[in-house]
Order: sequence, then structure tokens, then C-alpha cells
Amino acid sequence: MKKIIRMLAAYCCFGLLALSAQGGYAAPLERPLKVVLLPYPGYSDYDQHGRVVGPTADVLEQLFKRAGYAYQINLLPIARVRRGLVSGEVDVWLGVNNQVGLEAYVVQSESSFGALPIHLYYRADEPVPHWPDSLQGKALILITNYNYSLPILRVLQDPRWQIDQRSSSSHVGAIRMLLRGRGDYLLDYRGQAVSAMAELGMQPLPHILVDEPPMRLFVSRSRPDAMAVVRELDRAFESLVAEGVVMDVTRR
Repeated sequence: MKKIIRMLAAYCCFGLLALSAQGGYAAPLERPLKVVLLPYPGYSDYDQHGRVVGPTADVLEQLFKRAGYAYQINLLPIARVRRGLVSGEVDVWLGVNNQVGLEAYVVQSESSFGALPIHLYYRADEPVPHWPDSLQGKALILITNYNYSLPILRVLQDPRWQIDQRSSSSHVGAIRMLLRGRGDYLLDYRGQAVSAMAELGMQPLPHILVDEPPMRLFVSRSRPDAMAVVRELDRAFESLVAEGVVMDVTRR
């Protein structure tokens, strides 16, 4: 009887290993993954109970459930996201790689959750600008504490363009600055600029597309299993897409 029990136990262990190798589910974690998003009205925000809600949170719920990972999700400003990924206080971030040197501290997913268009807005009575030539010696309005994509950052930091950078603490305030002539152009993410213009009850401002960086998952390298976590999340992503689930958070 003992021999039979040992054989059954061995078969069970073998079956579990086989399922894990085939991606049936992820190996259990010691604690829930600490996941963060940036506050993004209409996509990720807190409800009255302090829970993160919105289309982005819904997509992540499906993803982590399929991967078999428990998780806790919070909203943080970008500066704290970077510090958290470097220190290990944050395990996973869904966002855009707009941090110089971030690659040294994270493993990036292959999966893309959609692109975030970044537009250069201008007044209707002004000619259509050309990026980046039209910025030469001009006043450019930026959003305080916002980062853009790496290609855009390189332009903003290039002294050849002599850009007069001005800032606004809100998207509504930035649009008002542009309309009042307190800047020549406004650089902003489409989704938040559209929401701000709707709040102001105005017609959309003319604009050109400057960049469209993809949203990906970034797992902190402080986790010894960072590569394994990314592989499991990519596998779960592919599985959901194959079933017809929309994983592009920008289309919701």
C-alpha cells in the first residue's frame, strides 16, 4: 500500500510540473504582486471606496487572473514609480518607457496594451507646425511632473532648439495658457487633452501627432523571478487575445 501511495504522489508531482511547463498556471508567489498605474482620468482612477477602477484596471484583472497571480494595484506619480521599480517596492508597472536608463532596472514585456498618442497642439489661427523644426526658439507648454517618450525627451533636452519650456499643473490650465498666447505650442497626451477640452466645452484644438509610444509591462529586476513573471504575463496576454479579448486599453 505504501508503495502505491508513493507512486500516486510521484504521478501527481509530475502532472503539476507538466502543467507548469505548459503554462497551465504560474508558480505561486510568496506575496501578491505590487502593481502600479499612473492616475489617468477615464482609464485608471480611485472610486469612493479607494479601489482602482477603469478600463486599464479591468484589463489587468483579466491578465493576472489568467496568469494565476494574486496582485494589489495602486496609483502613483511617475517619480515614485521609478523609485519603486528600482528599490523593489513596486513589482509591476503598466506604462510607457519614458525614463532614461530605466531598462537597467526592469524587464519589459513583449505584449503591448495599446499606444498613447502624444500631440503637439496649436492655435487655429497659426500655421501647421513641423516637428521638431517649428519649436526653434518657441515657447512650449508642458504638463508639470509629466514625462513623455524618450524620443521627445531627447528633443526637449537638445540645446540646438532653444526651446522656452513653460509648465502648467493641469491639462485644463495648459490649454488656457495656449489660448491666451502664453505659449506657442502645447505638448500633451491625446486622451487627457481631449478630456480637458471637453471639460472646457470647446472644439478640439488643431494638432499634429508627434509620437505614439506603446504601453507595456515593466517588472522590477529586484525580483529574482522577474524574467519568469514577464514570460507568464506575456503567455497569459497571448491566451486572452487568442480568445478575442480586447487587451488594448486605449480602445476602451
